[in-house]
Amino acid sequence: MIRIVLNPKYEHLREAITQLIHPFRFARNGVLLHDGRNTIKRFDCNGTSLAVKRYGRISPLNKIVYGTLRRSKAERAYLHAARLRNLGVDTPEEVAFIEERRCGILQASYFISLYADYRPVMELIEEKAPDADVQMCLFDQLASFIYHIHWTGILHRDLNIGNILCAERKTGKFSFQLIDTNRMKFRKNLSMQMRMHNLRRLSCPLTIYLSILESYALIVRAERDSLQLKGVWYRLLFENRKRFKSRLRTLL
Repeated sequence: MIRIVLNPKYEHLREAITQLIHPFRFARNGVLLHDGRNTIKRFDCNGTSLAVKRYGRISPLNKIVYGTLRRSKAERAYLHAARLRNLGVDTPEEVAFIEERRCGILQASYFISLYADYRPVMELIEEKAPDADVQMCLFDQLASFIYHIHWTGILHRDLNIGNILCAERKTGKFSFQLIDTNRMKFRKNLSMQMRMHNLRRLSCPLTIYLSILESYALIVRAERDSLQLKGVWYRLLFENRKRFKSRLRTLL
């Protein structure tokens, strides 16, 4: 059984979307944007450019869990995208989510959004490296974007630098979008400890991480050195934990 939930604005794309998720068509068509644990492709459907994310292999346990106890990753990504934009945090507009089930057990899922011509923020950071002033302006605006996410009570549980997209405007300002929206919590407010704990996930070079923390400290009116020291400590613990888990998985 295939379940397709469409944003009412894009009901006219139902037939085209139903066709493009066919395994043969999905594998042979579209422009590949990302090929890792999940696969993301761009498709043009009736003049609308779409980003289609097919979630990767699902463990036997999660096939049952997502079928009975929890929403699928695709459904959560769809619902969270709408909620983010309602809170004033930009993210590609949700178009649909699709679930394939057999005997009630999830086999595959897709999240479809509008395709946005944004770039990974690290690309722009590296591109602006020769101009220190412009790069610092980018850090300031990126920190403001992350601050707004935290200020609205959003806890992105994979706040990886790769999950922030950026576009440069003619005015010299930058626009940002948050992606990979399935792993999120929404709270009334976030303590400073929770914010720092969240920032530790920014997987970028240490010098860039410190620059972002410096801009963030200025926004929240915190003492720069203290906030940077705390941020580095949280990051060190986080990276050591990841390495330990990786070694443990290798041994097992």
